[in-house]
Amino acid sequence: MEAKERLIFPLDVASLKEARRWVRKLKDLVGVFKVGLELFVSEGPQVLEMIREETEAYIFLDLKLHDIPATMQKAARQASLAGADLLTVHMLAGRQAVRKTVEAVEGGCKVFGVTILTSHTRADLMEIGYSPELSRDLTGAVLRLSGLAYRAGCHGVVCSGKEVGAVKEAFRHLKTIVPGVRPSWAADPQDQVRVTTPKEAILAGADYLVIGRPIREARDPREAAGKILAEMEEAFLERGL
Repeated sequence: MEAKERLIFPLDVASLKEARRWVRKLKDLVGVFKVGLELFVSEGPQVLEMIREETEAYIFLDLKLHDIPATMQKAARQASLAGADLLTVHMLAGRQAVRKTVEAVEGGCKVFGVTILTSHTRADLMEIGYSPELSRDLTGAVLRLSGLAYRAGCHGVVCSGKEVGAVKEAFRHLKTIVPGVRPSWAADPQDQVRVTTPKEAILAGADYLVIGRPIREARDPREAAGKILAEMEEAFLERGL
């Protein structure tokens, strides 16, 4: 796979028109476009249709499904029928619900389990009820949920670049999507605390990188994407890929 195929650009906008503008601007530099909650709630499945019309890139529907098994199963099937190539579920939904989701998708759609959000700190985990042991050990918490994803049949997991190395060592067959990635030349993130550079994440074992604001907020988004791809290619060469 080329670096382009491993770069995920999030369409973090509210309208179909704006999403189409970004797809047209970046479609020859990005291999996967991510549709998150804001855009999907605003525009619905027609966003996926638009991406299919404009480009051959994969579609990552990042809804982080978290509900009872039957609801997740039905939602996942509809997501795959709508054209999603990658779909996220939250591992806190539990193994039974996630397994039902994996079994429900059609057309080769891959299910990725979200572990610990990159915005979460140890204090956040304690506040929402994690045991003191896991709250102190974020990597341990991520590994526990990654193990659950593996047993549920997920294709991969979503985790930060800080934990991706441990995940790959423990579950080498799981693919990894890493958000919270910031090139050294980009502005500091406002709402993510466990961040890495593209090179750091790939050298640690990341398969896909989610990079939005460093591209979207750049004076020249295409130039920024090109710089990121060059950094990714360098890292993949160092890994021998």
